[in-house]
Amino acid sequence: NFYTEKPEACLCYVTCPGTGCSPDLLFFLCAMYAPICTIDFQHEPIKPCKAVCERAKSGCEPVMKRYNHSWPDSLDCSELPLYDRGVCISPEAIVKAEGPGSRCKCKTVKMSLKTYLRNNYNYVIRARVREVRNRGLEPTAVVEVKEVLKSSLVNIPKETQTLYYSSSCLCPPLVLGEEYVIMGYEDEERSRLLLIESSIAQKWKDKMGRKVKRWDQNLQGKPRSAVRRSRP
Repeated sequence: NFYTEKPEACLCYVTCPGTGCSPDLLFFLCAMYAPICTIDFQHEPIKPCKAVCERAKSGCEPVMKRYNHSWPDSLDCSELPLYDRGVCISPEAIVKAEGPGSRCKCKTVKMSLKTYLRNNYNYVIRARVREVRNRGLEPTAVVEVKEVLKSSLVNIPKETQTLYYSSSCLCPPLVLGEEYVIMGYEDEERSRLLLIESSIAQKWKDKMGRKVKRWDQNLQGKPRSAVRRSRP
């Protein structure tokens, strides 16, 4: 049993993943304690590569030391094979190969009246980016809200807020320390501010606040005109 036989490793498993200390940690622990077997290696399961262990250790050992623990001896990286000198497994080996054109490419969504009316964003804020997190299951951006230009379903106080990306591609992209006008949608059930590919994130300019308020006034009259346009 993993929890009774390897208590030190269990501590790492419970403590480290929530910190996002290493994107390789969960793969490494699973490969160590639920190793992959093949027909050619039935008597000796395939171990994780040494480099995977070292990446996980370098990211997570500092976190463990905060709890007065060191990297477990049972997870000694020196005992694992090198990728080019033996048989081992790494995340790259089981992830579908990507061509040069298949990687993440964020589509630029320009701030315009047409886009604003079409997308009908739930919230619009002026905010400075404090952190972007792309580890774990939910990529997020942490921002300091300077001004709330629009909110609908979720209360947005002028303080630090977490924005939730819809994918690990982190679109629209945000740069640490920069101030943006951000337009997106709200998850009312979980009281979350969402960032999806159709969201807008543009570097802040003073005229943007007045522009958004003017656009919002136009948006208030949209339903009636939209109904007229939609009639055959």
